[in-house]
Amino acid sequence: MPTMLRDFDTRVSCISTDEGSNKNEPLIQFVRFASVAMAVKKQSLLEDELKNADYMSILSGGGNSTVFKKNDIIDYSYPTGISVIDYPLAYEINIVNEKGEKIGKRVCYGIQAGTFNVITGSTQSFKTTLGIQMCANIAYANNGNVIHYDAENRLVVQRVKNLTKLPESWFSGDAPRYQIRGGAIGFDTLQHDITEIAMNKIKYKNILLKDTGVVDGNNKPIYLMPPTVVFLDSISNVIAKEYNVDSKDFMNDMGEIRGNADGMRNAKTLRGVLTDLNPLMKEANIIIITIAHKGTNISAGVMPQAKQFQYGKQDEKISGGKALEYGASALMNFTNFGSESSRYHMESDGFEGNTILFEPLKVSTNESGNAKSGLGFEIIIDKRKNGVDNLRTLVQLLVAKGRLKGNKANYKVCDEKGEVISKNFSWKHIYEDFENDKETCKAFMIAAKEELEKFISRADDTAGTINPFDINATIIDLDAVTSVSDAA
Repeated sequence: MPTMLRDFDTRVSCISTDEGSNKNEPLIQFVRFASVAMAVKKQSLLEDELKNADYMSILSGGGNSTVFKKNDIIDYSYPTGISVIDYPLAYEINIVNEKGEKIGKRVCYGIQAGTFNVITGSTQSFKTTLGIQMCANIAYANNGNVIHYDAENRLVVQRVKNLTKLPESWFSGDAPRYQIRGGAIGFDTLQHDITEIAMNKIKYKNILLKDTGVVDGNNKPIYLMPPTVVFLDSISNVIAKEYNVDSKDFMNDMGEIRGNADGMRNAKTLRGVLTDLNPLMKEANIIIITIAHKGTNISAGVMPQAKQFQYGKQDEKISGGKALEYGASALMNFTNFGSESSRYHMESDGFEGNTILFEPLKVSTNESGNAKSGLGFEIIIDKRKNGVDNLRTLVQLLVAKGRLKGNKANYKVCDEKGEVISKNFSWKHIYEDFENDKETCKAFMIAAKEELEKFISRADDTAGTINPFDINATIIDLDAVTSVSDAA
């Protein structure tokens, strides 16, 4: 039988027979010798080229490394359309030219592209309302789409249409841009659906990539695919495995589901799903926003349990376990005040609504905190029409910051020195008043922007100022200063 002889270095192959193997041996030896000689020469040339190279050029093998490449992490976020959320999550980046010189700055507002995010809070804190509006705003403003999983199976589609105010075309057709799914939602469904979407987007990446109109930190245009926003309401109602009511094994499936309903099992499943999906989400620009309900953190014995989050409460626990704690880019907490003073009525206020408190309990892009640490923001909810009432929410912000004088019947905008800079407007008729008085509206908006910008995480000009702390060197420097003083 003929045998194949293949040299590893040169990839040269030759065919021989058992009888003629001795004839080919000299040729094989020559090829091997030549291969080794070429490798040595190539290595010698490379070493000559790198003799005066910098450290990273050597480490990257002269630019041939598969490890060391240009940093490709993109700083890009999507505003949610709710200013008191977007600014506390916002961060600034420096923009430099090819010489490393700073030439400008850019601010990223809202939810990071391609990330996993969590909405949590007490009951009746309008988590679903906020989630629906945030997802719709991101998708519509950026030509994307929404997939809404109603795992709680109590969604009213018309309510979604009223809150989002999206065109009817977004909800119709064989492939609606606002896709709503109900029934039994399992982790296997989420993984399958998101993987399929990611594969389709990556497959047609060259078509879908669009210029965002902004540049990255190196002054290069940022190209992204339109965002796919997945809204999961809620993670507590996602089951470990889907079932089919028409299946003959339905009862067996239900028994397995009951066994898998334990929170620890679900948390473990979620952790595995997120581990698998995170790289795909970033590559295909898929954002997940999920609701995680709060429960009571029951202490074992007499020893109290640690808080789940630094800025959470001792007696609260968020469903989803460590997967949410470690995997979330932003964990947003909402609390319903519950008091009569936090409610609004048509006769006295011009709408029916409530006040809720927003706290960025855990944020990757900015400072985390709660109301006690100065990061609590009141949001006004119009229950019947608009969901989040952005204008009245900004009124609450400006009142808290001392930028409005008067009362609900007669507000006036002040500058940062406390001087009045606008005419009157009222809480009840704010939309009509601003429509009729554009100058007062502009003064109001500028004041609100000035206060909101104070919450942005700033990019300080610290490049090249690194100075690792060395206590010994510090003492030596101080001794030198002391000696000079003594000599004088």
